[in-house]
Amino acid sequence: METILKYVENIGVTGIIISFSAFLIGIKFPDWDFKLKLKHRNILTHSPIVIFFLLSLYKEEGSYLFRMFIMGFSCAMGVHLIFDFFPKGWARGALLHVPIVDKELRKNISKTLIFIFIIMSIYIVIKLSSSIEEYIYILILSCIYILRSTKKEEKLFRPLILFLMLFMFLGNFKYEKFNKKIYKKINYELKNSSFIDKLSYKII
Repeated sequence: METILKYVENIGVTGIIISFSAFLIGIKFPDWDFKLKLKHRNILTHSPIVIFFLLSLYKEEGSYLFRMFIMGFSCAMGVHLIFDFFPKGWARGALLHVPIVDKELRKNISKTLIFIFIIMSIYIVIKLSSSIEEYIYILILSCIYILRSTKKEEKLFRPLILFLMLFMFLGNFKYEKFNKKIYKKINYELKNSSFIDKLSYKII
């Protein structure tokens, strides 16, 4: 409990509230294409365009709270796009749509672009993070959301594994020592059969 309070104190309660609120907004933002009367999977809402706009404002303002907002929003966008990366089928509704020219991109182009957008969104989060506590907080927040969305999205392992791989790979450039500890812990737990049994039991 004391460790958790220390982490919260290092991040800042206000920052946690702001980033969490931004996460809730960002996770829904791509589907605002319906509200904006745009075709689904519109590239305007299913890309980091809005994040880049927020970053341009951050350069001028540079405040702690605004940075936390961008982190929460950007991470949520990345998580949403990760779920979109695993549709039931790459039919019309799963393809990216380009406005003005009113064109749906091909399957391979859509997949490639969504993957690039995921990387960009997650990279921005890690780039903006200023401490290991913020890094861990965003990691935990995202994992909790992915796990809680299993029923709704009808998928778990692929989105979760892809997120963890990308988040920790990109985070390795900034938080290498922490990631090494995590890798060692995971390897140890995977070798422990009781851990696998417990995990399987929880899933069942």
